[in-house]
Amino acid sequence: MDAVERSYVSFAPAPESGLCSVRGDVRGQLARWGRSELAEDAVLVVSELLGNAFGHGAGPVRLSLALHERAGHQWLMIQVSDTSPGFDTEVIRARWTRPSAALSGGGRGLLLVEALSRAWGDRHHRRGHTVWADLPRRVSSGSPRGLLRQGRASG
Repeated sequence: MDAVERSYVSFAPAPESGLCSVRGDVRGQLARWGRSELAEDAVLVVSELLGNAFGHGAGPVRLSLALHERAGHQWLMIQVSDTSPGFDTEVIRARWTRPSAALSGGGRGLLLVEALSRAWGDRHHRRGHTVWADLPRRVSSGSPRGLLRQGRASG
């Protein structure tokens, strides 16, 4: 089978409960998938996206991780959804092109998401807004792990 996808979905606890448990859940899920090497970047991206959802969005807040593999390319898609109308990612990105934006009051965390991700963006939908980020990783189909994963639809 050419495509493998594994997914994990959770409703994030309120920020006053802390995000430590969510960070632990992300690390644990990636370890179960055999992808612990993605954990530190994933935890940073998840923390930023959840922080934005709790700080600027409206609950409930949903976290989704999906590990995709196609044609020897593997990536982790992180999605955080809330019920707010969202924001304009182009406005955030436009701030980064101005030198004074580095010190302005917002959007710096998404600059971190930009630096760690292959791609990121947002989608608006009937129930709110989702911000997503893809973390890259190349997988050799000839490696033992690549061969073991072939044919698995979830894990």
